Amino acid sequence: MSQPATPIEAAADALLRIVVTGERERSAAVNPDWQKGRPWTDTLAPAATDALDVAGLAADPIGTACRAELRRIGHALRAANPSEDFTALEVEIAEMDPTHAGWRAIVLEMAWHGIGGPTP
Repeated sequence: MSQPATPIEAAADALLRIVVTGERERSAAVNPDWQKGRPWTDTLAPAATDALDVAGLAADPIGTACRAELRRIGHALRAANPSEDFTALEVEIAEMDPTHAGWRAIVLEMAWHGIGGPTP
């Protein structure tokens, strides 16, 4: 990263750390053949929307709350920087932790689905 993270980017980073840790733990529990160094590339979770995910809260309250906050952060980042390349920002934030950048990119892509894209 070329410049220090803004407070809101740092908040996104902190939330990503929580979500990715949970995803990795669930992945390992569901798939005992999964190896620690292997990247996570598959998810059954749908892309996020702005609606309350009641089923997600029942199944994974912490991860779901973190994803909802990531979504709010995505909206705030977009509103603060409407001309910025949102995809580049996703990559920049995902790579704040290069060890889990692949997992983080997937989580951000799902959490920020539709933010910064073409307007209908």
